[in-house]
This record gives sequence, C-alpha cells and structure tokens, in this order.
Amino acid sequence: MPRDNNIDFNENFFVDSTSDEIKQEQRNVFINFITNVIANFTNRDINRFSLTVSNPQTCRDIVERCVAFAMQHGVRDLNLDFSNPKWDEDNLGDHDALFQLPSIVYELGSSLESLKLYSCSFGMQDFANFTSLKDVSLGWIGVKTETLETLLSTCRTIESLSLEKCWNLEIFNFEHEPVRLTRLMINKCDSEYFIVNAPNLKYFKYSGVVFTSDIYVRPNVIEEVYLDFALESEFNECGNELYKILVDFAPAKILTVCSFLLQVVPSGDNPVRTEIDLNVRHLILKTQMHPHEFCGFEFLLNSCPMLEKITFDIGQRAIFSAGDYETPDDGIDPKKFWQLRRVVPQCLRRSLKVIEVIGSRTTEEELMTLFFLMSTGKVLEQININLFNDDGLKERRRGRARLLANAAGKASKNLQISID
Repeated sequence: MPRDNNIDFNENFFVDSTSDEIKQEQRNVFINFITNVIANFTNRDINRFSLTVSNPQTCRDIVERCVAFAMQHGVRDLNLDFSNPKWDEDNLGDHDALFQLPSIVYELGSSLESLKLYSCSFGMQDFANFTSLKDVSLGWIGVKTETLETLLSTCRTIESLSLEKCWNLEIFNFEHEPVRLTRLMINKCDSEYFIVNAPNLKYFKYSGVVFTSDIYVRPNVIEEVYLDFALESEFNECGNELYKILVDFAPAKILTVCSFLLQVVPSGDNPVRTEIDLNVRHLILKTQMHPHEFCGFEFLLNSCPMLEKITFDIGQRAIFSAGDYETPDDGIDPKKFWQLRRVVPQCLRRSLKVIEVIGSRTTEEELMTLFFLMSTGKVLEQININLFNDDGLKERRRGRARLLANAAGKASKNLQISID
C-alpha cells in the first residue's frame, strides 16, 4: 500500500487459507486490490516497490503490469519475490525460477539503485543499462560464479551483493579480478570454497556450513564480520578451517561468531595454544554459556589483544558431543574452568572496558565466567546485564545477578555494574 512513495504488495497479507477454493477467492481480492491501487496512484515517482507472489504464473498479466507500473514511475528500489514459503531449504536445487525478469526493467533500469530478485531469473546482456545500481540481492535461484563475475564486471556501480538460498555456488571464486564490493552477505547457499580478493570489503556476513577459505581483505578497510555456522548439524573436527577463516578476517574491528565456532575451533592443529593476532575491538558471541564453548572463548580472548567490548548474546544453541575428540581441558570440572586459568589475556589487563550480556539466565556457568572477567579485567568500566524474562523468572535472576554485583575481588576500581 502506498506510503511515502513506497508500495508493498504482499500476497501473504491476503492469502492464508488451506482450502484451494478459499485461497483463490483471497487471491482475487489481492489482485483487485493491486488493480485499484495502480489505477488511483497519483504520485509522480515511486521510491520503493515490492511485490511478493508465490505462484506468479497464474497471474502473469498482473505481475507484468505491476513491474511496468513501477518502472514507468522511476522506481529506485525494486523487490520481486516469487519464492514459496513452504519450500524446503535442504533441497535448494529442486526449485526452478518461477518468473523471468520482464524486459521493461532492462529498458528503463537506469534509475534503479537496488534490485532484489527471489525465484526470478534474469539475463546478463542488458545489465549495462543499470548505470545507478548499487545493491543487488538474489535468492532461491541457481547462480554460478561466472554469472556473478559478469554481473559485477558489467555493472561496475554495484557495492553490495546479497545471496540467499542460492545454489551452483560450491566454489565461490573471485581470485583473479579484485571484487569492488563493500558489502557481501551469503545466507544458506551451497558454498564450500571461498576464494575472494576483496580489497574494498567493509562488511561480510555469512550463514551456512563451514567453508574452505582463501580471502583477502585490506587492513583499515574491513570493519565487520559475522560468522554463523548454524547449518552444521554435528561436531566436525574442522578447527583448521575455522582457524583459517579467522586469520583471513583478522583485520576486522567487529567480529560476531556462533556457538559452533566456539565449540569446534579447538579441534584444529593446536590453535588453542597458537593464538591469532586479531584486530577485533568488539567481540559478539552467540552463545549458551555452556562449558563446551569455554575453550573457544578463551582462545578468542587470547587472540584479541586490543579488545574493548564483549557482547554475550545468550540463547538456546545446539551443543554438540565431541565424540572421540578431547579438548585440552577434558576432565576438568566446568565449575573450575576459569578458576584454573593461570595466564590472563592481554585484553583483560590493558583494553577491555565494556561487557554486555543480552538475555542473561544467570546460570552458574555464566556467573563464573563474568566473575573471572570482573576479577581480572583491570580497566573494566561497565558490565551491563540484560535479564531474560520470557519465562517470568526475571526477579529471581535479578537476585542472582546482584550477588555478582556485590561480590568482592573486582580488579578495576572504576567498574560499574547495571542490571536490567
């Protein structure tokens, strides 16, 4: 519906029945709504136009009319989503693109700054017309590295590329020609190898399985890296691969890592004793504060000598059994893990000033970890604890958090602890 020159036509707001007959009636209401809006639209230009239809072949005429309408009004941000919410993410290649990008988009595409295509195929021959295009998102489509290379070399204004649930990308190879991208997001694609020369990259976000990495980013350019290996369903001794990924992104200032990395990175060829010199100033941990994550967390603490802030984003994570693999601290009572630390990480002695806890459950493991940081962090200024409250136990947790706040042994006289 139009608002501030933005139009969003979303079938999901109209069609929600399981009955085919009722579903068709609801879809007719949706199509009539679109027709009326287009007929009565009086604004001269459109800033953003979004169309979400899960079965576009059955209403091809209205889809093409929508796209033509948007392009004729000089749309700058065009989103076309023809994917089906019921598709299985584990069988990406089973879904052919349901629609072809209409030719009018290429003809009038000089005004486009952002283009999002889900289950919508496209031709490369006319992308040169997109002289203003900066942001491209592709999803639920087969796309090869060669196609992306052609896209980026043809349309040299593109700065941001997002790939979501794409296939045929097992080898993501941009080794020879430097990628001009400043932002690259990969979400649940089938990539297993990343060979990328990206000297302008500022932001990298990845969600999927562990990959083999050979990535070049430039120091003082790369700012933030987000690594999520939540698609891994079991413990794999891929610590060497995780170690190499961290090495490749060592210049980043902000680093987000998942529980899987914390649990598995110690399985490599002794990385726990061979720390990386990371440039990270803000470390964000997606964690459960489980003892299986402690070795990985300690490794990162020792690898971030200039760390200024830690954020614990606490939630329910998949905790894996390591099978026959033994961590360096196997056999140690988890309650004593932090008590037995003999070497204090450099960041705790010199740079760490802020600790933020989101969704605190005030478990014993969590409180022991915080007490270790509090008792060794010589320049700590703030510990901010945000309590989890979805189960109605917030006040009980507040009482446990106050025990931490009132505990003796704080290494920093300037430390302030807040509990929310």
